[in-house]
Amino acid sequence: MKKIVLIGLLAFSLSACSSHTGKNIIKTYNLGKNIGNITTAGVMEEGSNCIKNIFDPSRNQGSCN
Repeated sequence: MKKIVLIGLLAFSLSACSSHTGKNIIKTYNLGKNIGNITTAGVMEEGSNCIKNIFDPSRNQGSCN
């Protein structure tokens, strides 16, 4: 787990300086920390919710990123 976070931080630090903001650093850290909590069932639910929102925008229960 620490290796993933370190690789993410290394890749992030080698990117363009103008893209570094505090918000991006926190997002990158949280992504590395929480990537182990992703389950197949959760991914399937998010996918089905996004597809439902495409066909019925009035039920929009969040954004699909």
